[in-house]
Amino acid sequence: MASRAFFDPLVLLRVAPVLTSTMALRFSHDQWLFLENFLVPEHCVKANEIVPSYFKTFFLKGIWDIGILYTLTTTTGIGNLYSGSSNAWRWYAAGTALAVSHMAFAPFIMDKIKGLSDDKPKGQGNRLLREWLDIHNLRSWLADVPAWACFVIACLKSLRSL
Repeated sequence: MASRAFFDPLVLLRVAPVLTSTMALRFSHDQWLFLENFLVPEHCVKANEIVPSYFKTFFLKGIWDIGILYTLTTTTGIGNLYSGSSNAWRWYAAGTALAVSHMAFAPFIMDKIKGLSDDKPKGQGNRLLREWLDIHNLRSWLADVPAWACFVIACLKSLRSL
């Protein structure tokens, strides 16, 4: 198997959830970084008008990235569960469960997204954005960061045995 010296699909499988969860975490931080700027005092008056149309465009483009990243993270996490990584399977399981738990926040955030996208109630863009960001931050710290940490530990444990 000379080809495994250059490319080992098992190594790619072990590393994949770390890469995709890192990308999702980075995307999550970017969302906070860019959207939080609308709420600083020097922007908030103008932002209240701009936020709904900006958020609608922002969300419609970003939802695809999130959907793809979490689908890849979950499927590669599950793939690692069934690939014989005996010393790391609990970490892959925990990371996968935490990645899936990202979606458990959807019921708490959908009304904020709908309100922001439709600008209803009118003139409440900043309030809705603040509520969305609060849930977004909570979700990031309770689901996304721990999922990433689990995948890093799982990857390190599983690659040590290869």
